[in-house]
Amino acid sequence: MHQYLAVTANGLENLLVDELTQLGIRDPKPVQAGVRFKADLEQIYRASLWSRTASRFVRVLAEFQCQDDMDLYLAATAVRWSSHFDANKRFVVDFNGTNREIRNSQYGAMKVKDAIVDSFTKQDLPRPQINKDQPDLRVHVRLHRDKAILGIDMVGQALNQRGYRTESGRAPLRETLAAAIVMRSGWDKASPLVDPMCGSGTLLIEAVMWAANVAPGHARKEWSLENLKDFDYELWAEVKSEARVQGRRGIAKFDQPIVGYDNDKRVLETARKNAKRAGIEDLIDFRLGDATKVTAPESELKGALVCNPPYGERLGTEPGLIALYSEFGAQLKNEFGGWKASIFSSSDELLSCLRMRADKQYKVNNGALKCLQKNYSISDSGARTGESKDQVIAPDFANRLKKNIGKIGKWAKKES
Repeated sequence: MHQYLAVTANGLENLLVDELTQLGIRDPKPVQAGVRFKADLEQIYRASLWSRTASRFVRVLAEFQCQDDMDLYLAATAVRWSSHFDANKRFVVDFNGTNREIRNSQYGAMKVKDAIVDSFTKQDLPRPQINKDQPDLRVHVRLHRDKAILGIDMVGQALNQRGYRTESGRAPLRETLAAAIVMRSGWDKASPLVDPMCGSGTLLIEAVMWAANVAPGHARKEWSLENLKDFDYELWAEVKSEARVQGRRGIAKFDQPIVGYDNDKRVLETARKNAKRAGIEDLIDFRLGDATKVTAPESELKGALVCNPPYGERLGTEPGLIALYSEFGAQLKNEFGGWKASIFSSSDELLSCLRMRADKQYKVNNGALKCLQKNYSISDSGARTGESKDQVIAPDFANRLKKNIGKIGKWAKKES
């Protein structure tokens, strides 16, 4: 058994705790932007392959007080690195955080790299090579004030890189965040699901993979865990084979309507290609359409609607954003009675333009941007609202909205 840190976005810690518990991990503990737990090889292999909301899994090798670079170097030197990987493996150090004495993450990474190399050479072993572009292993360091965690990353590329999305629309959601949004949306996995602003299809692809029991890591080709000395080839092959069988069965049984709309033909073509690479192209119906005019698919079941409306930079004008959210909210009430809706946005003010009262809301970071996910129940006679249809936007609200949209636009331009 080893200690592990599962890394995730701020706001997703408790969701990841639930997910790891369902995967057989005992007593996982949430920490800031992560979850701590103990696991054997089989458990960490399953977690790495199956977790939808974790971005990394790190095997913790040391936890220590770190006031300066000497504390950092000595702690890293004390780890017997040669018992974890061979000298012929290329590695890189990912260093996160600073404190009063270690003010630069690159400097911190250099000290850990020196300690690892010295650990090998002091045992008269060959010097391991550094490779930032194509490392076999990633050493993970998290420094917060005077406390540090040092370990080996088990996965390599971040787990949001599922392998199906080689191209995307502007300012796309990370796959791990998209999965979390769907998992929190209230969708029951057995009824229709609609995304009226689907973009490159990430929300719907993650939804289908979740509902059809397709492992999110099934298409990944490279895993750092395969380069560790304790790697168990047969166990890993068994875990992956079991996942492939479950995925094929889930896809074969999947028959609920999943529909995505977008008003850009090129983006829809990207969405179809992404779904094909994920192996689920036949399970999602991507259609050209305006979000403010969409209707519920024909079904005896009431379903769920989930979407991530565009940011200010993508739409262009403040009045355009206000109009979009207002018209979209009206369409939901007119056409989706009895459905659930889950809307993810960076602006609470814009969400209020929907003129619907949320049943539940979640706060989560999308990169550096603080965002909200709000869930709504739309009654058969329209969404619960005490507001007049003729209500206008107050001047002070409009001013706040304009300021916030400006911030959103700058972030979106940076991310796209």
